[in-house]
Amino acid sequence: MNATRDFIIKNARELFLEKGYGSVTVQDICTACGITKTTFYYHLKSKEEIILNIYDSITKSLSEYMIEILSVDHYWEQLMILFESLAKESVRYGIDLQKQLFISNLKDDRGSYDFREDLTRIAVKLIERAQEAGQIRNQSPAEALYRTSAYAFLGYHLTWCMKGDQFKAFEQIRQAMEQIYDVAPELRTDPQQP
Repeated sequence: MNATRDFIIKNARELFLEKGYGSVTVQDICTACGITKTTFYYHLKSKEEIILNIYDSITKSLSEYMIEILSVDHYWEQLMILFESLAKESVRYGIDLQKQLFISNLKDDRGSYDFREDLTRIAVKLIERAQEAGQIRNQSPAEALYRTSAYAFLGYHLTWCMKGDQFKAFEQIRQAMEQIYDVAPELRTDPQQP
């Protein structure tokens, strides 16, 4: 790890959250860090490179939620906490940065939304256990279910970025997941759903 690079990224993210990505210049970042532009460009190619690391930061922050995940008895609820923690972290970074992350990846796939091996392994194990316990009735392969639900999550996430906070995407994610996984009625948000 490069301590200077990490320091620059940390300070830049704070500026982005405070002022908005478009309002922050490389000079603003340099001033906040007490460095020159030469130092900035030695460690980073561009301002855009900073936001390309956001999704990795979000998935790495899941360790903060592990106690909550492990304290829940039902595997289905553990899986939902996993997805909901990703949503909470996305909201924490805000729509502006999330939009920029999508834009950067639409211009050139930078891998920000690729599946992370550790996260996939955790989710697949939770799905398998929930299937064995009868909490998830869809018996499709666990990894296929996870990939399907991750793409659904990404779709809701993108719609939230386009529509803003009036689109309650993260409130709808659980309902969509319940449909994909065919969750036992007693575990559904609305037990009247099929």
